[in-house]
Amino acid sequence: MDQDGTPQSHRDVQRDALEVLIDLEIKEEPEAGKSGCKVAVVEHLRLRVPEEARQAWIEAELKTWDPWLRQQKGFLGREVLWDIDRQEGVLLIHWANRQDWKAIPMPEVAAIQQEFEAAAKQILSLPPHSDHPFPLTYSGETSLP
Repeated sequence: MDQDGTPQSHRDVQRDALEVLIDLEIKEEPEAGKSGCKVAVVEHLRLRVPEEARQAWIEAELKTWDPWLRQQKGFLGREVLWDIDRQEGVLLIHWANRQDWKAIPMPEVAAIQQEFEAAAKQILSLPPHSDHPFPLTYSGETSLP
């Protein structure tokens, strides 16, 4: 409720926040001689995800990227968020170091991306040769001390 006693809708409460959809626990991967979780780099991706396709996006993420990422050296975890105002999916992927992340062969990444797109199209009942339903709008990284 607002201060004046007016109920807020769920949409109003979320308007200024990112909704956490998947929050995979970040694994501890200590550096030599040190203990605790050390995230060296966070990969940051944004995808156009309209509200009506949000559940399909999550299902496709869980079916494809999730199991694949868990097998990658240096992968510590990820957060999958949805920005209601921008109608975007936000992915924050935590890596132990940039070298492990960048050592993944691009053909492997392309193959899992194709699986993701095929899964998303199937879930959304789109033709196989249609455009990707969740195009990338931003790709970046942040190195942590």
